[in-house]
Amino acid sequence: MDVVIALNKFLKHLKSASYAPSTLVSYKQGILAFCRFLGQSGIVDIKYVNDETIRQYQRVLVNSPLSPESRAVRIRPVKRFFEYLVKINRLLINPASNIVEVSRRRRKIGPVLSENEMAVLLKQPDMKTPIGIRNRAIMEVLYSTGIRIGELLGLQVNDVDLRGGVLYVRKGKGSRQRVVPLGENSGHFLSNYLEQVRPLHKKTTETKALFITNRGSPISATVIRMFLKRYKESAGICTPVTPHLFRRSCATHLLNAGTDIRYVQQLLGHTSLKVTHCYTRVLPVDIKKTHVATHPGIADAGD
Repeated sequence: MDVVIALNKFLKHLKSASYAPSTLVSYKQGILAFCRFLGQSGIVDIKYVNDETIRQYQRVLVNSPLSPESRAVRIRPVKRFFEYLVKINRLLINPASNIVEVSRRRRKIGPVLSENEMAVLLKQPDMKTPIGIRNRAIMEVLYSTGIRIGELLGLQVNDVDLRGGVLYVRKGKGSRQRVVPLGENSGHFLSNYLEQVRPLHKKTTETKALFITNRGSPISATVIRMFLKRYKESAGICTPVTPHLFRRSCATHLLNAGTDIRYVQQLLGHTSLKVTHCYTRVLPVDIKKTHVATHPGIADAGD
C-alpha cells in the first residue's frame, strides 16, 4: 500500500474514533515526520518498512535536539499506525512491535496557578456584558470540573443538569463517557449564561453546542485561548494561562486539600491512577502539610 494512502486511512480512522482535535494534530504531525523519513529513505510502499527501518528512525530521533517526551510524541503515532495496519489486514507483521514507548511516569506536569491567582483570574471577565458572562461560565466550568478543552467544546445544552449539579461528558478522550460534578460556583455562572446570554444569540435554535459565539456558532479553542491571554494580562499573572492550566490547577488544588486521589482520577477521566499520580509532584510541600493536618494516624501518633 502506498504510504500516503495508508496515512490518510489511519487519520480517517482516528477521526471516526472521536479522538480529540489536539490528538489528531499531534498524531498527524508525528506520522508526517515519519513519512518524510521514509521518502528520504526511498520507501514509497508501506510493505517495505521493516524493523530495521524503525530502528533507523529511532536513531534519527535520538540524535535530534528533541526532548525525550517530544521524541516519544513522534514515535507513539508510528506505533499506533502500524498496529492499525495489522488490525485491518494490510500488513501481516508489525515492524514497530519492538518499539518501547517512553514511560510517562516521570513526565513533568506544566505550571499551575495558586488558589489566590485563580480567584483573581476568574474575576477578570466583565459581568455586565454578555461575552463576559459567557467567558466567566467557561472558566468556572474548566476549573470546577477539570475537563479537557476538547471535552468542553463537545458539550451540548442537554449535557447540563443544573438541578442535579452535573455535566455529562459524552465526548471524552478515547470516546469514553463520564459524569462530573459542576460545583456551586460553576453551576451558578453556567445558569446565568444559559438564562441571560445564550438565548440572545442568533441561531440558538439551530446550534446544540453549549458555548457559542454571538453569531450562534460553536465557540472555538482559539477564541477561548485569546480571551484567557487577555484576562491573564489584566490579572497581572506571569504564568501562561491556557485551557489545560485549569485542569492542572483543579487537580492540584483538590489534592492539596486532601481529596482522595482516586476521586481526582475519576473526575479527570484518567484510565490509570499512575497518570493522576503525576499531579502529586506539582506542589509536594502543600500536599505534605495537608497530609499532616488531616491524616488520623498522624494525629493519633501525636497524642
